[in-house]
Amino acid sequence: MKMYRCRICGETYLGSECPSHCPFCGAHAEYFVDTTGYPEDINVVDLTEVERNDVMQAIELERGNARFYMAMAQHRDNMKLASAYKRLAKIEAEHASVFCKLAGTAKPADLLDPADASDDWCANIDDSIGREQRASRFYAEVSQRATSARIKEVFEAVSAIEADHIELDGVAKGVAGC
Repeated sequence: MKMYRCRICGETYLGSECPSHCPFCGAHAEYFVDTTGYPEDINVVDLTEVERNDVMQAIELERGNARFYMAMAQHRDNMKLASAYKRLAKIEAEHASVFCKLAGTAKPADLLDPADASDDWCANIDDSIGREQRASRFYAEVSQRATSARIKEVFEAVSAIEADHIELDGVAKGVAGC
């Protein structure tokens, strides 16, 4: 048994080998380090005003997505999709938590409270694709203008994770029969 720590969310993974993706935030394997190589002050960053605004916008974006996915997970007519979007909600909530750490703010209290979603899986999945595309583009833009190496690292990683979610939505469309 080994311990690996995700540089993006800080969570520890226990296993015989490093996972391909962080089970908590979805970060790709290259962001895992041995627990002894994880700096405890990794999220202590002097943010520029632009970076602070970007991080605050990211918190709201992830909060909205987490709540939307929790609403999708409430639909019990397709438990495969409900389970997948519940997991996605938790991943988005983890992203919000990371951004809150960077901003030095508390997590939103309603982070996993279901928001509104349609009763139509296909409409919800289409909405999800749009959300993930906006997030991925925004995070890629932020990573390009970031001056802090940590901010750049987090936004690059989360942009790639959001792109993975677009692939998940494609699979979900097939499961839903869209």
